[in-house]
Amino acid sequence: MTFDFRNRARASLNKAKELLASGDTEDLEFAALKLRKAMEALTYERSKIYADDLGPKSMMTWQPKKLMDRMLEVDPYADKAARISIGREPTPGETPEFMRLLGTDNVLDMQTLKKHYDALGAYLHTETLDQIHNGKAHDLIKLRKRCDAIVEAVEVVLSSRIWNSSMANRGQIECHECGSIIRRRLGRDGEPRVVQCWECDASYTLTDIGNRKVHFEPRMQDVLCPVEGCAGSFPLWEREFIVGTRWKCRDCGHMLHLAPGVAIDENIYDE
Repeated sequence: MTFDFRNRARASLNKAKELLASGDTEDLEFAALKLRKAMEALTYERSKIYADDLGPKSMMTWQPKKLMDRMLEVDPYADKAARISIGREPTPGETPEFMRLLGTDNVLDMQTLKKHYDALGAYLHTETLDQIHNGKAHDLIKLRKRCDAIVEAVEVVLSSRIWNSSMANRGQIECHECGSIIRRRLGRDGEPRVVQCWECDASYTLTDIGNRKVHFEPRMQDVLCPVEGCAGSFPLWEREFIVGTRWKCRDCGHMLHLAPGVAIDENIYDE
């Protein structure tokens, strides 16, 4: 079953504007609730294009900031607006001389969610005795200003002629450590980025290898066995380079571990 979260967001926005127009204190609080729902709906709508990448556990969360955090792990540009244009290539791969703008995909970004979502929640509960005693009762003037700012942000998103676009290069790999499927996307700038497996924290460097393909390079390093006469080595993940990590040398059979150490600087003396 699919839900039209975008129209739900629009309905919540319209109801919030109606409530704000009344000037009634109780209506102001209900408007705050409707605007929270609008932000949730827009975040859920955005997550649809990452549904296969986020995994079922992430899709079950209702907190929009947590969901957006996970989307940004998949695609660092998940909360950025995008201008979409089309044009005919003179030859395959060559930039068109003329491009026609189709529109801008405006997205409810993480900054807006962080600034407003939790702050609104404080107004949806009765103040505690301690808050009232310390003069921390709800500031309705401040709430009104916050609601007006959210209305403006949501209207920008809903005014987009296109939505749920993603131009990032996407790739997947079976984690070398635990076998989980990792799906990630490069940013629009194509710069390499470090990504991690959500199941075991193994890390990879994600790079562009052309033709809209990406490469996952495990972030590992071979550690030489310190036992005299042994030429063995063992690969450790980046996350394993901490004091106490233990392993068994596959060549000589000795148990090894990483430990802090102190070395003498031969050229400097305390006078």
